Amino acid sequence: MIGKAKSIAHTVKAVNYAKKKPGAKEISRNKVAGETPREIATEFRIFQNLNSKCGKNTFSMVLSPSIPDGDKLSNSDFAKLAEDFLKRMKLDNHQFISFLHIDEKHKHLHIYVNRIDFDGKAYKDHFISKKAQRIAESVAKEWGFTTAKEIQQQKEQRLSSYIKEVHQRVLSVMPRDIDDYVQLMEQDGIQTHRRIASDGKVVGLKFQIGEETIKGSSVGREFSAANLQKQILRNFEAMYYAEQERRKRQRIIPTKKPRMRF
Repeated sequence: MIGKAKSIAHTVKAVNYAKKKPGAKEISRNKVAGETPREIATEFRIFQNLNSKCGKNTFSMVLSPSIPDGDKLSNSDFAKLAEDFLKRMKLDNHQFISFLHIDEKHKHLHIYVNRIDFDGKAYKDHFISKKAQRIAESVAKEWGFTTAKEIQQQKEQRLSSYIKEVHQRVLSVMPRDIDDYVQLMEQDGIQTHRRIASDGKVVGLKFQIGEETIKGSSVGREFSAANLQKQILRNFEAMYYAEQERRKRQRIIPTKKPRMRF
């Protein structure tokens, strides 16, 4: 399960998105009575006005189980999931409201929490994103979910396997350099993004398949910028000289054209 969190200032806009997205369902709320996004934001503002120094005074959070894990959960289960997460974040006594979204069968929660408590004290947001992910990992383990780390490993294994398969096919076509290689990879749906240094050298690679990306070094050591370019050059030279030798051994001797008889 993936957990995300950030501080925001646009509460009305954020809640409006979560509430009005097609198929969205409200899952839980705490100490909030309003129905419209503006009414909800107004209730948040009652306590936010107690702390005028805090500009980004609402937390926008996302809890995203894997598709198989999410499919097992009822709406009631998602409410309990949000409650467990917020309790571990020590935000369960703050005002909050949560919504369930389903994108291409992927169920996930959007949670909006008032960062200001009932005494006007702001919840610290230093490293809030990392904290949310760490707490989400602990919740995932206790609930028997696939963790974010495991999801990332599965993604890298899946992408790496396809990239290596296409890579071998591309090398067999004898790309002359990294530019040829990039064009050939793209024919199989793999975009290769290059990071260029000030001297014009390629110093980093990232592969993209659809919306998913992976660093070259995560695919394998041979896919770092330096190693891949060496590999392309060695492959081209080896195949070029092998082809030259093959042509020498199999020179075609032209045959004489037969005379026509009349």
